[in-house]
Amino acid sequence: MIKNVIFDIGMVLVNFRWREYMRDDLGFSEELVELMGRKVVVNPLWDELDLGIREATDIIADMKAQVPEYPQEAQRFFDGIEDIVETYPYSLSWIEELKARGYKVYLLSNYPRDTFTLHSKRKFNFVDAVDGKIVSGFVRLAKPDPAIYQLLLDTYRLNANECVFIDDRENNIEAAQQQGMKAILFKDYESARNQLNRVL
Repeated sequence: MIKNVIFDIGMVLVNFRWREYMRDDLGFSEELVELMGRKVVVNPLWDELDLGIREATDIIADMKAQVPEYPQEAQRFFDGIEDIVETYPYSLSWIEELKARGYKVYLLSNYPRDTFTLHSKRKFNFVDAVDGKIVSGFVRLAKPDPAIYQLLLDTYRLNANECVFIDDRENNIEAAQQQGMKAILFKDYESARNQLNRVL
């Protein structure tokens, strides 16, 4: 029997809107959006930022060095990083609905430590509603490493076979299943909600 619902954050509860952020908020050209996306966002350095082993300032310096011809634009990108995400309208009500039905709700996310702290204060309306969370930047582990799933289970004394995990990446879903959890690949809210209700 499922007792616990575990959510990823990015692209499940919040929109990681890096393209819109650069294009619409910062006014970058499409060419620069694609360049910054390739060199900074979709880059192993971002995964390293999530992991939190090296100092964030050092990693960000390495990221800026990827686009040496655009120093001011790179600085603006990081100065306004608060606006790189927006919480989806359904997120808090979905969690509150599950809680009202008697389920425990947890977060398991790859997220840089400092950015998570900023977004929790300014962007996320759901953090206080959950029963617990494990965030990569604080624990120096990241999905799909089995150790971060086990850390969640151990920290909150959960049984894997009583958990369902929702994430937008297949490799993270597969890792959860290998730990004994049920898992749902998130593609959109309606289909994920329907799948979850069938599991519950």
